[in-house]
Amino acid sequence: MSHAFIVHGLKDVDSLLKVHEALRQAGVPVWYDAPGADTEESRATISEAIDKAFAMIVLVSASSVRSREAQGQIERAIARGTTIFPFRTDNARLSGVFKKELASSLTTGLMDEGGLEKLVSDVRRRYRRKCPVLSVMNLKGGVGKTTISSQVFGAWQATLGGRVLLIDLDPQYNLTQTFFDMEAADRSAISDKSVISLFERSRLHASDATSPAETWSSLSVEPFPAPAPEEIAHPLMEEGAPGGVLDLISGQFEISKYAFATDAAALAAIRDNFLRMIDHLRSAYDLIVFDTNPNATFLTKCALEASDRVIAPMHPDMYSLRGVKLLNLVLNEQIAEDVRPALSVLFNRVARNEQSSFEADARNGAHDQRAGFKLSEALLQHAVPKSGHLTVRAPEPDEAPWKSLVIHKGRGGGLKAVREALKASANEIHDLVAAP
Repeated sequence: MSHAFIVHGLKDVDSLLKVHEALRQAGVPVWYDAPGADTEESRATISEAIDKAFAMIVLVSASSVRSREAQGQIERAIARGTTIFPFRTDNARLSGVFKKELASSLTTGLMDEGGLEKLVSDVRRRYRRKCPVLSVMNLKGGVGKTTISSQVFGAWQATLGGRVLLIDLDPQYNLTQTFFDMEAADRSAISDKSVISLFERSRLHASDATSPAETWSSLSVEPFPAPAPEEIAHPLMEEGAPGGVLDLISGQFEISKYAFATDAAALAAIRDNFLRMIDHLRSAYDLIVFDTNPNATFLTKCALEASDRVIAPMHPDMYSLRGVKLLNLVLNEQIAEDVRPALSVLFNRVARNEQSSFEADARNGAHDQRAGFKLSEALLQHAVPKSGHLTVRAPEPDEAPWKSLVIHKGRGGGLKAVREALKASANEIHDLVAAP
């Protein structure tokens, strides 16, 4: 689990608690050592926590400047290239590593108006970059959202490594059925080890809880703890898999209930639950991907507000263009600017040997006006080809889930070219979301 590591001095308890609580409220996981702990075991634990941190926050104070432990922690983070956020909590005179390494970036502090808010904003932005969240979405059905979610991001995990989590937000849960048969998917839903437990308190959180899947007429707004990834996610890379981590939070039909709910306050509460759960899951993964339904619903808005970027699959035709146009309209009319994700468009099911006139025109800007935005600039350079290898099929009985991924399994003509196309798309999206 990744976190922000807080460096502090023995007398920084009040400042430490203020910073910790502000970050916790923002959904950023935090780790700090207990004041006064200094044993061989505690030092090893601290070193491991620094190594796992996505960032380090240094509380710059008279107490921490004099602390050998604090200086050592900072030096370890610098050696590992960890992003450091120095934050003044008093007017201590700097010396040693504080003066040499941190003085030039020490721009805000607890005493400054808005200083804590700026720190939280900066750290949260870095946290989100550590694990991008992508929505695969188009408001037209049949454009290959599930294919892209599974095959392109399966290729991402195989090619780029890291820990990848797929989340099935479509009530038809086709992504789940790409990897598991219907009976297994239903068993997962019955136990609430499924997507609904990201929205409402369920049997996953407490054995005496009522399953939200059984209560269509009401929404539970009771708070619940964030589950550990292994409690809610299904590992796909097991049983002889090539290795790595590719997990799935399975879908279910019962999340359709949110489309019929009329209690605005309750919907807002479960949306906040969902956003909090996604922020929590960022600490355990390097990429999170939503497979979504082709409608503008409550689930659509939740996915968009949680996402850093939308990947819109599009066939080279006017019908798919209409879906992308409507998606862009929803983004601009329904999602606040400060949380609005960027939009990228990925051509899917294109001819492998010759670019169609529609695709060529789109890349040259001929469809920008019809799309209502700069489609030509949003288009990804690479495309996913039309191929029988990418046809979505139900898994064979007792087949390991990872064998549904073309990047790992399959045979027949053209397979090498398809795999290279999947890798190229994955690499391009990776470079896009990794850019500062």
